[in-house]
Amino acid sequence: MVLKIEKPENVSRIAVRDDPKVLQINLNALCEKAKEAGAVDAVVIESAQVIFSSAVIENVMSDDRYPSVHWPLKYPKDDIREAILAAKYGIFFRTPTVDPAMPDYGGGPIDDLGHRNIYIRLYNIVSLIESACFYMGYHLALGFATGNCRSVFCSNEKRCWPMLKGRPCIRPNKGRPSMEAAGIDSLSMAKSVNWNFSENEKTPLLTGLVMVT
Repeated sequence: MVLKIEKPENVSRIAVRDDPKVLQINLNALCEKAKEAGAVDAVVIESAQVIFSSAVIENVMSDDRYPSVHWPLKYPKDDIREAILAAKYGIFFRTPTVDPAMPDYGGGPIDDLGHRNIYIRLYNIVSLIESACFYMGYHLALGFATGNCRSVFCSNEKRCWPMLKGRPCIRPNKGRPSMEAAGIDSLSMAKSVNWNFSENEKTPLLTGLVMVT
């Protein structure tokens, strides 16, 4: 599944200070863009609403059968939590699983092509929102998806190549960390924004987060 990235409608300069009215208009526009691309819910959140959980991190660390540079997430020179909290606002959204029989793949692999395409749609929306942020002048936008990008985009590769010294990512415009790999509790966040879903559903909660500015 390929989500077409259209040319930006407007390109804005990077502002020294955000105009609150313009920022609110842009944040609302990003929510609508997410919905137009396939999200069933999309809301503006403040960085204080991002919920971190050590239990989520522990679960990712224990699921190491299909490792990648983003799963488990280890950035030796960067603090991902600090980067998230440095932002003021973000777009939190979710996409439908479509198939009620789809399991929670965790870190993967994802053998079912149809299920993999469902994840691809989510990652594409994150990329779409990030791109829109850039052209709006928010050049430090930071996006997260769900799952392990290796299981989504590199299922035919023997390993995640950037884990080898000197080897670049072969999907640099698509691969990215997931919310859970960053220690973010997406289920608790979904409850806090009152999304209509059952936490007892067997299908995974597919969420994306883009910290805008």
